[in-house]
Amino acid sequence: MSIKPIPSCRTLVSAVALASLGLAGCATASSEANWLAYDGDKAGSKFSKAPLVTKDSVENMEVVWEWSMPDNQVWKDNPDLITWMNQSTPLAIDGVLYSSSPMSFVSAIDGETGETLWTYDPKAYTLGTPPNLGFISRGLSYWEEGDDKRIIAGTSDGYLIALDAETGKPVKSWGENGRVDLTKGYLRDVDRSLISPTSPPIICGGKVIPSLAVLDSFAIGRAPMKYHPPGDVQAFDVQTGERSWVFRNPPQAGERGNDSWESDAWKRTGGMNVWARPSCDDENGLVFLPVSTPTNDFYGGERPGDGLFGDSLVALDVNTGKVAWHFQITHHGVWDYDPPTAPNLMDLNVDGERIKAVVLPTKQGFLFAFDRLTGEPIWPIEERPVPESDVPGEKLSPTQPFPTKPAAYAQQGVSEDDLIDLTPELKAGAEKILNRYNYGELYTPPSLTKGGTLQVPGVLGGSSWTGAAHNPDTNVMYVNPFKIPFAIRLKKEKLAAYEYTGTWAGVGGPMGLPLLKPPFSSIVAIDMDTGEHLWRIPAGKGPVDHPAIKHLNLDRLGVPRQSHFTLTDEVLFVAPEGTYGMVGLSTRGNALVANASEKEEEPFLYAHDANTGELISEVELPGGVFGAPMSYSVNDKHYVVLPVGGAGQDAKLVAVKVGD
Repeated sequence: MSIKPIPSCRTLVSAVALASLGLAGCATASSEANWLAYDGDKAGSKFSKAPLVTKDSVENMEVVWEWSMPDNQVWKDNPDLITWMNQSTPLAIDGVLYSSSPMSFVSAIDGETGETLWTYDPKAYTLGTPPNLGFISRGLSYWEEGDDKRIIAGTSDGYLIALDAETGKPVKSWGENGRVDLTKGYLRDVDRSLISPTSPPIICGGKVIPSLAVLDSFAIGRAPMKYHPPGDVQAFDVQTGERSWVFRNPPQAGERGNDSWESDAWKRTGGMNVWARPSCDDENGLVFLPVSTPTNDFYGGERPGDGLFGDSLVALDVNTGKVAWHFQITHHGVWDYDPPTAPNLMDLNVDGERIKAVVLPTKQGFLFAFDRLTGEPIWPIEERPVPESDVPGEKLSPTQPFPTKPAAYAQQGVSEDDLIDLTPELKAGAEKILNRYNYGELYTPPSLTKGGTLQVPGVLGGSSWTGAAHNPDTNVMYVNPFKIPFAIRLKKEKLAAYEYTGTWAGVGGPMGLPLLKPPFSSIVAIDMDTGEHLWRIPAGKGPVDHPAIKHLNLDRLGVPRQSHFTLTDEVLFVAPEGTYGMVGLSTRGNALVANASEKEEEPFLYAHDANTGELISEVELPGGVFGAPMSYSVNDKHYVVLPVGGAGQDAKLVAVKVGD
């Protein structure tokens, strides 16, 4: 570990700005200058007040520094260690950035120059490549009390660590010499190679609550297992590292929710983990968990019943770990429609009533909105009939919940009318592709025949882990639906406890273009006080220069993938995700291997008017963006920092200065 002194005092914003905010000096951290949590705050807003960012100042944006992540040489020297795309979003505390990197290194960086101040290597990579997507670390968490300032991080080998924010050294009094073991506390033995904390933990009510990815996919070449890791959620005392409570998922005999299992499958079913980041209401002592799908993802014959708390939003009392309320967004899930992102905590004004709300974006393209104190829906949610399954042994729920408001923001289901039709040749080619699959309305189930079921939205969404942004002053929410249909085909399984398992793959369209009509992705603004959509714009330029359509001189179509975004009072920053290709499996058979493109299709950061969606300006970046951007101010300058590269390319942070 190398250490350079961290400046003890920085001017976060100008003296005039500080005075206007009621702050003095630099001892007080201003949320308008800092980025204190992965999503900007514990409410999932991705928002910064950012008084230095205006529609005028973003006319001038430039890349001012790049910071190379310290583990780049490790994967180059060890080809069996597989890194995914770089999704590491830093924090900004008093002019210092704190960043993780894919292999769980933690670094402090001068926010003005990009100079490394210290780096800590937990050597998590010595365990080998973690499950599902290889090495991913989306970020860190920060905690302080007086002079005690800590960085809390998950490591890819299944630990939480606590570091001194000033020095980067482990806090030896925390847990066992600065770390706690996340494989402890389960009722079953858990193979460390099957779990990995990819999202940063949430610190809520004095507890550290980690998110945990588990191996739950049967599409990556590893034989299905009888027992997968369960979705238990643990909490640890932020000061001592002692375990405070464990939320069992599936619920055990006699616990709330166990009666939703119509057999004893709860004893062996895994998944239902919280891999996305939770949100926290410190004032009311609640933590909100987006809980994923039970194993296996696409067939539930061995687990009859709705199967709580799978595919649910669960509010826990943060002091006890007990369920305050829950809502299952998908009953008996077989579509991998698990909640992919942190729910947004908002204080809404609905028909003159002030409501402390929680709003959950979903892969289905619905927003589920509740009173976060009681779990009561803000607008009615209807149980509507959905298609049945003809797969032997499968018993689906006859209904699924449909919010009546806001309207769905993503395409749901597919028909011939939805196919790309920019030219007659493209429409004809798209029809041939569509006819290879079973297809229909939302919740058309996975199938055994033809090429399987064409699922829209696909397993990536709808909304994906990029989530939603909201302005807490206007209560406008911004979501990013994108159209990647997935083919889900069931196959007879002979190797484990499952009668069938599913294979999945994205389905492209004719001539290398997408299968469905543009826009291929969008940014949608929704007024959450009324539930009404305000506007929709394409997210990015997209393939307008493709040879099959270049002659049409089309305007922006949206990129055929997700985008990453962050919000200020006046400006919405949007960066289309980079491109990559799948190339195989890790040598352990537990992770997909991808290579990021050397030449990116659209490596830009776009600045949009947050009120209208109008594009104001853009700046070209030195590579594809694969993680959430963040922003902060230091010495009268505002910066937007984006994670770039990874997956065979050098992983970097890129800083864009806004204004002169």
